[in-house]
Amino acid sequence: MNIFEFARDKEKQAEVIYRKLSGSPLSEGMRAIYLRLADAESRHYEILRKMEAAQKVELLNTDILQFAQKTIHQMKSGGGKFEAATEEIEVYKLAQAQEVEAEKFYQEHAEKTTDENHRKIFLALATEEHQHATILENITEFISYPAKHPEDAEFHALEEK
Repeated sequence: MNIFEFARDKEKQAEVIYRKLSGSPLSEGMRAIYLRLADAESRHYEILRKMEAAQKVELLNTDILQFAQKTIHQMKSGGGKFEAATEEIEVYKLAQAQEVEAEKFYQEHAEKTTDENHRKIFLALATEEHQHATILENITEFISYPAKHPEDAEFHALEEK
C-alpha cells in the first residue's frame, strides 16, 4: 500500500465516522458541523486520488473553523445544551486523535517529498486536519460538562496554523 492509498483509507474512515455522528446529532447545529467535517474528508480523499494520478489539484480555502464557531455561538444563544452519552464522547475523542495523527502524517510527508506542489498540498491538508482536531477538542470539552453552557467554555486555539 502506497502513501496515497494509506491516506485515502484514513480519510474515508474519518468521513464514515462523521457521517455516522451526523445521523444522531445533539442538534441541527451539531449535525451541520459533522456533515461539514465529513464533506471535508471526502474532499481530502479526492485531492489524494488526484495527486496519485498526477492530475491538477486545486486547494480551496475552508471556513470550517469559522462555521463551527458561528454554529456553536448560535446554539449557545438559542439556549442549546451540549450533552452526550459517555460512548459518544469516546467517539469524539477517538476522532480527534485520528485528526491529530493525520495532521502529523501530512506534515511528515510534506517534509519528505521533493515535489514542491505535493509539499504545499500536504501542508494544506495538515492545516485542515489541525482545524478538525481543534473543532473536536472544543466540542468534546463542551459536551463533557453538561452542566455548563458553551458560554462557560472558550473556543480556544481557533487561530489558523
